[in-house]
Amino acid sequence: MIGYGKLRLIPVLFFLLILFSGCSVKETVKSKSDEEILRDRVTEYWGYKIEEKFDKSYEFEYPVYRKNVSMSNYFRGFRPSMKWTKAEVQTIEMKDDAAEVTVKVDIKVDMVVPRIPKPVQHENKGIELRERWVKIDGLWYHVPKQR
Repeated sequence: MIGYGKLRLIPVLFFLLILFSGCSVKETVKSKSDEEILRDRVTEYWGYKIEEKFDKSYEFEYPVYRKNVSMSNYFRGFRPSMKWTKAEVQTIEMKDDAAEVTVKVDIKVDMVVPRIPKPVQHENKGIELRERWVKIDGLWYHVPKQR
């Protein structure tokens, strides 16, 4: 016969069996590399520009830039006749907390042509842009070019 003291050990042994069996099957948690995080951030930034959600893309701009350029002035920098239709990250060159990113973009431009009643749409595909991005406190920010 099994004594009462030995019966109390069964739940403990069962718990330990479950605990140790879980340890033998290790799940690997894949963390994203810095390059993958930057690629996602650049893609998100350009997605907002394509969707004309400039208030959201403004948040991706370098903090010093945002301190010196108001959101309304940022909006003024966009031409209503020009629309981004596609953006794709081509290359990323990283050095510490800075990166050069090449983005291929497609743009549609409405051009006003004399003697034609409505604007003519012109499409530019595959324009390569070189952008600077910097990481501050773990977040990547777009650094606008000086004008």
